[in-house]
Amino acid sequence: MTAPLLLAMAEVELRAADRARIDAFRAAHDPQHPLVPAHVTFVFPHLPIDEAAERAHIAAIADRTPPIDFVLRDAAAVPDPLHPGTTHLYLLPAEGEPAMRALHAALYGGPLAAALRHDIPFHPHLTIGAFSGINAARQAAAGWNTDGLAIAGRIGALSVCRFDGKALERLENRPLTGLPSS
Repeated sequence: MTAPLLLAMAEVELRAADRARIDAFRAAHDPQHPLVPAHVTFVFPHLPIDEAAERAHIAAIADRTPPIDFVLRDAAAVPDPLHPGTTHLYLLPAEGEPAMRALHAALYGGPLAAALRHDIPFHPHLTIGAFSGINAARQAAAGWNTDGLAIAGRIGALSVCRFDGKALERLENRPLTGLPSS
């Protein structure tokens, strides 16, 4: 049995038509579709160092972070550095990207500092597919980019989850309640 891993993610809030389009594509192309809704991962899965301290830290960051509005404007084929031969299809934000990077950086302070993966650079994204070759992923990306991609959404909460390799258990869902900086 695999030891359970801890992670922090944010399910994205989308307009109904955009959610339906993304969910339909993910159902056909993303093996994680049955496990987890469309999301952005902010703390990558890791063996907990001190779960209580990590969860308290994530809650404190959520309490001081305002909701993040974003617009996904580009689909990109990105080779998976941990699984050679696999290429993911990402939807990338233009608007909202700096706030997502700031949230990621804040989360990896304190008790999560030792869990930061230096071998995986953080690029805020929504994964919508996994392909066995880069050409298929590039074709899919071109299809998304053809009509001028612009999917607006919001990140309004962080979820702390446990993943055992087969199932994702949401332990806590913490609203982002900070006030925007003026």
